[in-house]
Amino acid sequence: MDKQKECQTEYLTVDELSKRIKFSKQSIYNLVSKGVFVLQHHYFKPRPKKILFKWPAVLEWMENAPPKANSKARSLKDDEHKYKNLINI
Repeated sequence: MDKQKECQTEYLTVDELSKRIKFSKQSIYNLVSKGVFVLQHHYFKPRPKKILFKWPAVLEWMENAPPKANSKARSLKDDEHKYKNLINI
């Protein structure tokens, strides 16, 4: 049954994925480069310069990704802490 499910998996090129999730192609390449998208889980490379994304895995990533605002808020708090330490010196 897993093989049937695997055959039904939709695979998308970078261009197709870019249009579907409204990210630039460069942003998608950056996510691959940073290791956010994982080889053999989110995508595979049938040829060295060809990337195909597994739509169900990308969709799962999108639905479970932490909101960006939280990470920015954390870094602002970290920066604030650093500046307070500088002021106290």
